[in-house]
Amino acid sequence: MEQNKVPFRRIRHYSELSGMTVLASVFFAYQNRFLLDKVLVCLALDAVFLGLLFYVLESERTSLRLGSSASNDYGRISMCYGAVCLFMICFSFLPEFTVPAAVFALFFGLIANMSLSVFFTMFLCALLCITADRTIYELAAYFLLTYAGLQAGRTMHEKKYRIWGLVILFSVSLCIPALFCYLAYSAFPQKLLIWNAGLGALSVLACRFAADRLYDKIDHEEHDAYERIISEEYPLVKDIKNYSRAEYVHALKVAMIAGKCAAEIGANEMEATAAGFYYRLGILEGEPFVENGVRLAQENCFPDAVVQILSEYNGEQRLPSSKESAIVHMVDACVKRMELLISQNLSSSWNQDMVIYQTLNEVSATGIYDVSGISMNQFLKIRERMVREEIGYDSNN
Repeated sequence: MEQNKVPFRRIRHYSELSGMTVLASVFFAYQNRFLLDKVLVCLALDAVFLGLLFYVLESERTSLRLGSSASNDYGRISMCYGAVCLFMICFSFLPEFTVPAAVFALFFGLIANMSLSVFFTMFLCALLCITADRTIYELAAYFLLTYAGLQAGRTMHEKKYRIWGLVILFSVSLCIPALFCYLAYSAFPQKLLIWNAGLGALSVLACRFAADRLYDKIDHEEHDAYERIISEEYPLVKDIKNYSRAEYVHALKVAMIAGKCAAEIGANEMEATAAGFYYRLGILEGEPFVENGVRLAQENCFPDAVVQILSEYNGEQRLPSSKESAIVHMVDACVKRMELLISQNLSSSWNQDMVIYQTLNEVSATGIYDVSGISMNQFLKIRERMVREEIGYDSNN
């Protein structure tokens, strides 16, 4: 189907990741004077790594764990990976146990997520250790540094905890390599302590300098992406308004109420608002509505979470898979029922509370929300929130 086509930008980023991986491997092999057979083995390892990497990337993307915007996230991942490859090449000229794996893991975790951070960092460290004939103790040290960096990264998103993240980063950068070096050689080389103390201090300064800029920027990008696509000046918003005044007001109702219901249960308010507004986007181009809605969303680089909800429209092809998707479906169903009663001049004979209760009870009884993660308590909170909203006003007013 149309929505299964891989965007050109994603193919380009995949090509960049592949090229950088091969170049790094060839450099390490050349640096350590590998013969042709070992070079081919390294390239075979690259092929295995890249195959697993692309699988993990697609799995994380389709599971909505990669980020808010597919194009931006893949671009960031590619840039970050390229930068770390260059740093890794530079660190290959330094003594053993000096690669700041914790820092690499921290930034990979920011750009992508935990799974990809471990995958990237450990592969590059393993590649260096294999090609440079380093000890298993050094690889084990980098393994622990990787996980320590991930934990430090978790503290960096909140300003009050950042100092602890920096303390963790410096401490592990100094202690872990020294301890594993002692296990390998039964000695504490002073040069290694000096190197790692200096590199740890530089890492702390770099993270401290970047935290207020990079971390806060990343945290707000998702919100900004949602704000952009629902602003009145956005082209698709204008298209819906020009297509039908009634459809535009319907979209506004669903968006507003879905956002409030999401906030009520601690779900993603902006995701529910944006998906609610564009829930019937496919109507702009006619049948098949779901496919056309997804295609338009992908062409306009909507956040993946919104695209996923549009693909679950009305449960026609797949059931709502998230709380936000279930909320949008609930709100849309109730708003449609109220609009139908208004169009038939029956709204005065119906109580809004009764319509909402009846509509939600009917749809939930079908099991449509079974895989969404909505609990019964959350369902009741959403229903009560909708009861408090003014749904049944005439869209022509």
